[in-house]
Amino acid sequence: MNAKQILEDNFTEKNESFLYYLHEKATFNRDAFKKLYESIRAAAEDGVEISRTAQQITHVYGQILKCFLYHFDKNDKYKIVNIPENYNKMIEYLEKSVEYYFTTRI
Repeated sequence: MNAKQILEDNFTEKNESFLYYLHEKATFNRDAFKKLYESIRAAAEDGVEISRTAQQITHVYGQILKCFLYHFDKNDKYKIVNIPENYNKMIEYLEKSVEYYFTTRI
């Protein structure tokens, strides 16, 4: 797994990235989610360039949270398909990986 490339792909919403599926296709892709989660954790451990990676991680994390907010907004037509029943656990996993990235950098 190339953590830096996976983060870049999500940052640019490249086809097959988790953010691409979630934002463009309104689909929760578990495999792409797992890759993103693991890439954030790996970036924290591998010492990937901090400033660019931090920017990508915060952007991707923010976009994912917005998609979930839009999904649950009664007045918004955006709906995520294939959303897991334990979506809140998935968001917690992602949050923990983001926290891990930033706390290992302090």
